[in-house]
Amino acid sequence: MKIENIEKIKRKFHREWLLIAVDKVNESTTTPISGRLMAHSPHRDEIYKKLLSLKHRRNILVECSEDKLPKGYAAAF
Repeated sequence: MKIENIEKIKRKFHREWLLIAVDKVNESTTTPISGRLMAHSPHRDEIYKKLLSLKHRRNILVECSEDKLPKGYAAAF
């Protein structure tokens, strides 16, 4: 899997959940910039199952490809 810009990955997989191994982060804003797509699915549960199966979980991003979350979901920071 090749390293790509996070925004480019989000555009490729419209309305899907993404599991991304982050490669580069903007240090001043801590925003992920690029990474490798590890899994994608329209079903969030599939992404979390894949996440739990990973041996190394450092620098992993789970994100919905849309800026607006699907109905019934919320984000916490």
